[in-house]
This record gives sequence, C-alpha cells and structure tokens, in this order.
Amino acid sequence: MVRFTSYSDGSVTLAEDLVNTFNIVRNVEKMPDVAALSALLDAHGIRPPAAPTEADLAAARELRPVLREVFGAPDAATAVALLNGVLAGRGAVPHYTDHDGSWHLHVAAPGAPVVDQYAVNAAMGLLTVVTTSGVERLHVCVGNRCAEVFVDTSRNLSRRFCSPQICGNRATAAAHRARRKATGVTP
Repeated sequence: MVRFTSYSDGSVTLAEDLVNTFNIVRNVEKMPDVAALSALLDAHGIRPPAAPTEADLAAARELRPVLREVFGAPDAATAVALLNGVLAGRGAVPHYTDHDGSWHLHVAAPGAPVVDQYAVNAAMGLLTVVTTSGVERLHVCVGNRCAEVFVDTSRNLSRRFCSPQICGNRATAAAHRARRKATGVTP
C-alpha cells in the first residue's frame, strides 16, 4: 500500500534504491542478475505474481538513468516533466482500491508488469517530494568516490552525503589529512 504523503514514504526509497544499484563513479553494477532484482522488489514488499525475468531486469536498468536524472534536475519543472514521462510511459492508471480493507491509491494499472508498478510508484513518490517539499530535497552524494542519490530529510537542507557515517567520514578524514599535509605535520 502506498500513500504518497511524504518524502519518507516507501515509494521514495523505491527510487533511491533502484538508482543506487549502479555506481556511476566506479562503474559498479549492484543489480547484476534477476535474483538481485527479486531481492530489491522483495525489500520493498513488491511481490509479483511470477518471478522477475531478464526482460524485467532490462526494464529496471533502463529506468535507473531516468530516475537518476530526476535527482540531478536543475529545477522542479524539469523533474516533474521527467516523472510525468515515467508515468505516461509505464501506463499509469490511478485508481482507488480497498483490497486490504481500506481505500487507498494505486497508480499502476491492474496486472501491470512488476517494473512498471515499481516505476510508477517511485515516480509518484518523487513527484510528492518535488511538489510538496521542493526539488531541493533531491541530491546526488558529493563524496568523491560516490554518486548515490538520496532525499535530504534534514530540516535545513544541509545534508551533502548519502551517508554521513561513510561518505561524510571519508570527506572529513581527507580534509584532515590535507590540512596536516599543508602545515607540514606528518602522521
């Protein structure tokens, strides 16, 4: 069930997690096969009626650069245009359903392929972020060995790293080493 109500929705992490299955800085594929796609779907509670196929894997890989472009969009109009393209291209058919006892919105057409379901839910989540909180919430990590995307959930939009514990610590350590080197202090 997707509610599309905030930037902490699972639908937003759908987009982050799919984009982050490929590290463009290191050219590392983190979704090398259908089993990895199955694990990603399972992690988000998406249970397709049939096991994902190689075609589903190819479709997911084609979606990644589009969603990555949204995270780097220069303005809301660009991000919204990209996301509207995802919705149109994946046959989004917004409809309400009460299949679990309470009314809620589904965006993918009933019976849509699993990657189309993934795509439209991710697009709706990101559209919610862009239209309610601003495109300024969408970021690409500034870590020098990273290019992962994330939604900045900080109050003052100050987050610069996908993970303060990993990329943030690397940057802090590198800055410390550079300052020591500049002052002639050796370790």
